[in-house]
Amino acid sequence: MSSVKIGSFLSSLNLTDGTRIAILIDNSIDYVITFFGIFNAGFVAVPIDTSLKPEKVGYIIDDCGAEVLFVQTKFLKNSDILIGESSPVKFVISGKRAELTRKEIKTRTFDEILNTGESISDMPTAGSDNPPTLDELYDRVSESSDDLAAIFYTSGSTGAPKGVMLSHRNLVSNTIATVDYLRLAEKDIIMVILPFYYIYGNSLLLTHVVVGGRLVIDNRFLYPEVILNTMEKEKVTGFSGVPSNFIILINNSTMPKRELKHLRYFTQAGGAMAPEVTKKLMAAFPEKEIFIMYGQTEAAPRISWLPPERLKEKLGSIGIPVPKVEIKIVDEQGNELSAGESGELITRGENVMLGYWNQPDETKEAVKDGWLYTGDLAKKDDDGYIFITGRKKEIIKTGGNRVSTKEIEECILEYEKVLEVAVFGVPDELLGEAIKAVVVPQNGCRIEVKEIQDHCRKRMGDHKSPKFIEFLESLPKYQSGKVNKMLLKNNS
Repeated sequence: MSSVKIGSFLSSLNLTDGTRIAILIDNSIDYVITFFGIFNAGFVAVPIDTSLKPEKVGYIIDDCGAEVLFVQTKFLKNSDILIGESSPVKFVISGKRAELTRKEIKTRTFDEILNTGESISDMPTAGSDNPPTLDELYDRVSESSDDLAAIFYTSGSTGAPKGVMLSHRNLVSNTIATVDYLRLAEKDIIMVILPFYYIYGNSLLLTHVVVGGRLVIDNRFLYPEVILNTMEKEKVTGFSGVPSNFIILINNSTMPKRELKHLRYFTQAGGAMAPEVTKKLMAAFPEKEIFIMYGQTEAAPRISWLPPERLKEKLGSIGIPVPKVEIKIVDEQGNELSAGESGELITRGENVMLGYWNQPDETKEAVKDGWLYTGDLAKKDDDGYIFITGRKKEIIKTGGNRVSTKEIEECILEYEKVLEVAVFGVPDELLGEAIKAVVVPQNGCRIEVKEIQDHCRKRMGDHKSPKFIEFLESLPKYQSGKVNKMLLKNNS
């Protein structure tokens, strides 16, 4: 296996235990063999967002102290920024031989590594005759190491990126819990449009590898019809996306008119999806299972899931805890709240991160007595189903009122002329903070500011109606598909 050869090469470099190895590669077979090759050698993988500016990539490499960099050839044009004079990198592996200013850094190509040594044919491969049972998979959790396996950097929406440290046990436990509730098996084929450096994309990779399933990688979501054609051609059984992916597919593609006869399920995570969008997906595909999920990078990532058979009844809910995970809703003193009361969602389980890389104070703030404090506000109903009500840092304090950006976004999305929206607070002399909405109209629609404001006043009251509204052709997004609110705020 190619990943074994990558692992053997890394083992030959005489690196110390715990060495961090950075990956700057788009979704591809090169990414996959590198990721598992690092694990094979017993080192720490650091997947890096390939959409970041070179300066931020360089910051991450320096921050984690990566001594080896696997990099896609197209990124080498910025090698002097990625690997500055003080960079810890000692080895660079790329598609083509890297020409570096720092001559002391050793370089190799993928071909040089993969074409050396004996071929390895006795390794297990996907599609084996005896895939493990669910009980056997759960047994592997206790056998998994608590050693650091990977560092996933968050998008850095509130400053410099933070490195989330996940252990082998974190990843294994959450992978198997996800396999459990999604009922994944060897026959499953997932359509991958989410980047593997993103924890949701990483989950797709791990879950399908562990059951011997298949991954269909297509990095061309800018062309939705291409993705849909690939889904039909490859007979995929699952599709996973963030809310913006579903908004685009439902409103700006032929997906609602397609049968997708081999598809068994959809999964959605990576931010709250407005109930209005979920309704449209349900209407287009009444026979498909739709799994609404919730998680965080710090939880490796899955925390809760909504059983598809309860979707219509519990619309807007993020569901119940994934197997082997606990959830509580607590007040500011840490006391558990009763059904219907809103407080912070906290979670505990084998999936909770080791902490933030080199940030002990941030770690103490996030993890207390084994519980991860998510920063999300939520409540439970009488059946124990959880509903997100907002985010601590996305509560706008306007004129003495506390307003959830999520509530306003969902309200505006109900307006038939609106395709996408992002809501946030902006400084205001009178109110302290005013509500601003950035709206993307549906194709061919013109919207007046007053239309949106009247719609919000009618449904939520005057104090929740945006004072400022801006119209754009599209919202800026990270490569994961999440809306880049920080960029919108900075440009306001």
